[in-house]
Amino acid sequence: MQDLQTPMMQQYWEFKKRYREEILFFRLGDFYEMFADDAKEASRILGITLTQRNGIPMCGIPFHAAQNYIARLLRAGKKIAICEQVEVPEKGRGLARREVIEVITPGTVTDEELLEKQKNNFLLAAAPAGKERVSLSCVELSTGEFLAGTAPGSFAEILARELARISPSELILPESAMEEPEIQKVLDAHGEIYVNRFPEWYFDPRTSFERLVRHFRSVNLKAFGLEEDSPELITAGPLLQYLEDTCHTLLPHVRSIHPYREEDALLLDETTIRNLELVKNIQDGGEHFTLYRVLNHTTTPMGARLLRRWILYPLVAPADIEARLEAVEHLYRDQHLLQTLRKLFASMLDIERLATRVALDKAHAKDLLAIAGTIEAYEEAFALLSGIEAFSSFLLPVDLFETLSTLADSLLPALMDNPATSLNEGNIIREGYDPEVDRCRTLRDHSQEILDRYLQEERERSGISSLKLKYNKVIGYFFEVTRANAHLVPSYFIPRQTLVQTQRFTTERLIELESQLAEAEERLVELERKIFMDLRERTKTHLEGLLALGKSVAAIDCLQSLAYAATRYGYTRPVLTTELVLDVKEGRHPVVEAHLPTGSFVPNDLLLDPPRRTLAVITGPNMAGKSTFLRQNALIVLMAQMGSFVPAKEAVIGIADRLFCRVGASDNIARGESTFLVEMNETAYILHHATPRSVIIMDEVGRGTGTIDGLSIAWAVVEYLLERVKARTLFATHFHELTKITHPAVFNLSMAVREDRDGIVFLKRVRAGAAEKSYGIHVARLAGVPEAVVKRARAIEEALSRREEDLTGTEGGPSIPPPDSRDEQPELFSPYELLAEELSHFDVERHTPLEALNAIARWKRLLSKRS
Repeated sequence: MQDLQTPMMQQYWEFKKRYREEILFFRLGDFYEMFADDAKEASRILGITLTQRNGIPMCGIPFHAAQNYIARLLRAGKKIAICEQVEVPEKGRGLARREVIEVITPGTVTDEELLEKQKNNFLLAAAPAGKERVSLSCVELSTGEFLAGTAPGSFAEILARELARISPSELILPESAMEEPEIQKVLDAHGEIYVNRFPEWYFDPRTSFERLVRHFRSVNLKAFGLEEDSPELITAGPLLQYLEDTCHTLLPHVRSIHPYREEDALLLDETTIRNLELVKNIQDGGEHFTLYRVLNHTTTPMGARLLRRWILYPLVAPADIEARLEAVEHLYRDQHLLQTLRKLFASMLDIERLATRVALDKAHAKDLLAIAGTIEAYEEAFALLSGIEAFSSFLLPVDLFETLSTLADSLLPALMDNPATSLNEGNIIREGYDPEVDRCRTLRDHSQEILDRYLQEERERSGISSLKLKYNKVIGYFFEVTRANAHLVPSYFIPRQTLVQTQRFTTERLIELESQLAEAEERLVELERKIFMDLRERTKTHLEGLLALGKSVAAIDCLQSLAYAATRYGYTRPVLTTELVLDVKEGRHPVVEAHLPTGSFVPNDLLLDPPRRTLAVITGPNMAGKSTFLRQNALIVLMAQMGSFVPAKEAVIGIADRLFCRVGASDNIARGESTFLVEMNETAYILHHATPRSVIIMDEVGRGTGTIDGLSIAWAVVEYLLERVKARTLFATHFHELTKITHPAVFNLSMAVREDRDGIVFLKRVRAGAAEKSYGIHVARLAGVPEAVVKRARAIEEALSRREEDLTGTEGGPSIPPPDSRDEQPELFSPYELLAEELSHFDVERHTPLEALNAIARWKRLLSKRS
């Protein structure tokens, strides 16, 4: 069939063979056309009209509006190959030459219009690196950042954790990994991520080493801490190769590999990140009601992106944490400096992504002007902070700063204040920068004035007051003289035409002037393009400095954001220690507090101080504030280790290596897991990975199964944590039996409740000791359960309580009262349900064999009477 098609369609199919997975944007004039299956898919996603040509489905979009359509296709998880006309043939001389100049994928986007300003756009590669170790590499192409490292653990476990922390747009995996059910479950839970699969040979370390050495133009990778057999190479090389193949260009802004070391950060697993709602809320996955939203008062895109990573990668090195805290405290105490910095940083643009545009030859004049303006604003910030010791590690080195200042000084005089974005428009170079540009612009913009001035000169010189300057398409510009003034014509006038009443002349100067005017526009565009290209190449030589500037701006912006949050919400500086302590005075939940009226949040204390106070068993009714108390202490630890002030009157934080948060569970249908299985998976993960340096919060372990099973599991988990793990733990539970555990490292806390004639009041206050009641029926009433159900529940509760007290072997015992007929409510529980509940509270160890047999006999009679 292709033999019967036009040459243009044959050309299209040749490209499509090479780009099978991509939607091919095929340039035809002012449109990008799509054909066949690509057209059907694009039409469906974009909502554009599907037509046909020679029976082949097709649709098209205007090339100047392509970015909007590309963005929508990327969000739909598609790749786009851009096929441009690179050479126009002479008229009637065959087919235009075309090339695919770029493949745009979710993880390789660099155009500002397609990126979220406050979020990184990572491309992640992951592969097994031996038994229980994973190789990880990721690139943020829009900023040039390249990270590589390894992590111990199963492939599925590490992949799930890193997908939660990095949130990549695109993923590269070995084909063999895709066949593992556990990996597929992880990917199903992150269906928004585009996944590329490659054969095993693609991840060959030796080939990877050669790729990286070639890119970095070095003989080895020792400068990056890598050897030829480093497991990081398993993914670093393939990642770089994929980028080069996709982008169809070298990547000069990817200048180094930064090591990713797991031990450098407080480790947070996928469950903890989700349950603490650090950057996404559980309700809709948005940023509202998250820690990120509360702490994010950054004024630059770079700062907003970095703050997200500070939250997800808190520090563990005391010196690094204290360095951040020192800077935050300085700004917290100097509010004038804080406000001045906020204004300065608000004027800075996204220097990281601007530098990338320069590196990829995509920057226009406004980008260079933005770079120069950001450098100028940084100069002011540098002057304010350079004498303050707390900021010494966050500022650029003086020599690098001075080099960038020189760059700004060379750009600002050259560029107009509001330059054109297109190089074909001119209006880029400032007046006075280049004499030839000024001359051409004057000719273009003042041609009539120039001609009028020259005409006046010739009138005065010749004495012909009626001399006229005219133009026609045949002979161009000319002077016109009447026959009456012919005797006054100067000798240098060159005859052009003789008419009945007039004669037409030109001059050498008029010929030159006409030529200059005709060429002025074209010459001006050419000159401005050349000067701009020189400026861009000069800027490109400063890439390393510009990327370093971006990191400096981002870090200082994060510090001022944390200082602003501390000021706004009344946070205090924590004391960090290597001792295993967690001592919080009047701690508050940062997110809950931020959404309540000022001063209405009830603060609470906590002291965990192993080996004496290692694990707190926390009891109390639902809605009393147990989960809030658990989470707020986990967040206080995290905030302290990211270098932030914390919501507390005082806080002494023993630096943790891992933070675990198991609070609540729900069915994970996508992974085929029940609530209880999810709960047990999370519990098992904690028990296997926690160390004495960890901080653990666990809520309602065992609630997803029967009462006896659940209590037994919860009890055993507490014992394991006390005897084996010995980590600082908050353990909330409805199993009041756990408050009877006797161990020197365990203690009880409960949520205070006040009872009155109308019911109960939750005081939100944590007190020492176990809860006296669960108040479940009170909570049901508060939730709006019908009064008849509440009344019936009270009666059943009283009967069951008496029965539990009276189960000593005597026959009969108090029976459950029948429902009040006036309520006209059916019985809520069958005898089997009641028997099951009674069995769950029957403590075999507290009764003799005879007592147990008597109880069994009575239960049998109870069932026979009911039946």
